[in-house]
Amino acid sequence: MARLRAPNAPPTHGRGGRATPSSAPATARGALVRISDLARQAGVPSATIKHYMREGLLPRPTARTSRNMAYYDPRLAARVRTIKDLQTRRFLPLRLIGDLLEPAPSAEVRADAEATLRRHLGELAPAIQAGADDARARRGRADRGDRAEELVARCAITADELTGLAEAGLAGPGADGRYRDADLELIEIIDETRRLGLGDLFPMPILVPYAEAVRALVRTELELFRRQVLAGPALPPRPLDQIAREATALGERLVVAMRAKLVLSELQAPARPNPAAAAAAPPAVHRASPAPVSRTRRTR
Repeated sequence: MARLRAPNAPPTHGRGGRATPSSAPATARGALVRISDLARQAGVPSATIKHYMREGLLPRPTARTSRNMAYYDPRLAARVRTIKDLQTRRFLPLRLIGDLLEPAPSAEVRADAEATLRRHLGELAPAIQAGADDARARRGRADRGDRAEELVARCAITADELTGLAEAGLAGPGADGRYRDADLELIEIIDETRRLGLGDLFPMPILVPYAEAVRALVRTELELFRRQVLAGPALPPRPLDQIAREATALGERLVVAMRAKLVLSELQAPARPNPAAAAAAPPAVHRASPAPVSRTRRTR
């Protein structure tokens, strides 16, 4: 009589010590596979599978028949391919990829991936700030910090105006009470405008439509960046924070160049109706024509 094997005993091995197909454990989902088979189906080395497991992107073996023989859910092959694609073509860090994927063994990207990616992109703020600093350094801007009283003393701006800029979210001090970077540069631009005698031409309220236009541009840039990260073309083989730093500096130069081009284009374009100006113009006043004077012959 054939000898029965215990449920947890190692599988029967065929020639060469390889497990026979009938020895592979099975679940309701079908037969499990060895790590070598999973790696072959996913198109990666077995070492990559083990690395993803150490990083928490893949679960531990579904079944283990001996100390050196483990079996995995074959559906993980698609998940491995998705991870590899996000890592190599999008150059996303594994920590971020883990947050973007549905729980294993799924290979699908989460429905709220946009919100998750937005949170992680927020972590790129230091790199984006560094990119802005790079662009500022090329313009010869000094990286210093001034307090409000120092700005009032050396710039053509009042303390009340500084408070208004901070309340509007346009320029304000850092945690140490000093104005730096773009906040300081904005105040210095206001100062230079007034010293050139252009203060009446560019009054403080004009910053509001400027801010609205730039905010719309920034939202467009971030949306394009998110779209390219998730589904865009292959990114260069550099860390994402480095790419963000480079893109910020290049984007600033792009905006300046395009603005100069479009200003000239608008100035040289033929005159056309301005809907905004027409809407702001006061309504025309129509005066009633005087009634005709009736002339009658006087009787004697």
